[in-house]
Amino acid sequence: MTEFHVAGQQARLIQNADIVVNAGAPATDHRVAAENALRARDYESAITHLKHVLMTDPADPLARYRLVLAALRGRHPDRYGARQIHDLTARLVRLVTEYPDCHHARALALVINDGMVAGGPSGPPAPGAGARRLIALVDPDRAREIVLHVDVPGSPVRALLSRRAERSSTSPNRQEF
Repeated sequence: MTEFHVAGQQARLIQNADIVVNAGAPATDHRVAAENALRARDYESAITHLKHVLMTDPADPLARYRLVLAALRGRHPDRYGARQIHDLTARLVRLVTEYPDCHHARALALVINDGMVAGGPSGPPAPGAGARRLIALVDPDRAREIVLHVDVPGSPVRALLSRRAERSSTSPNRQEF
């Protein structure tokens, strides 16, 4: 006598139906989806897509940088607690340690720092020669991202990034990190 397992057949039927339904759908390019979500200021979606990118490529420096950018959700850094800001800047420090040419991650950390000291008695300090040299190395597209997504209008570093963003993205210093 042949054994008949309804539950097992139902599970296989559901699995086969899922394969048939999803077989024709192209795989999502999470990098592109994350970039589009950032452009649309859909930070939650950007975070979701960036996490997918990092599941397949945990070392992807651009995705790691953009994850910090999206985590700020377009708000002033002082809207977050000190622990959260510390965690975000620690991610940027690790990124720059692993990828020293990831200038935009350093610049983002400086803008976040400016935001945290903006409420102090003297405000953020004027950028020194080192910060100016750093900003000159930031890709204009990355500078534009920081200016668009990090709301620290009183930041002197952000002002430098804004001027950098106005430059052509065909700059010889263009980096893809």
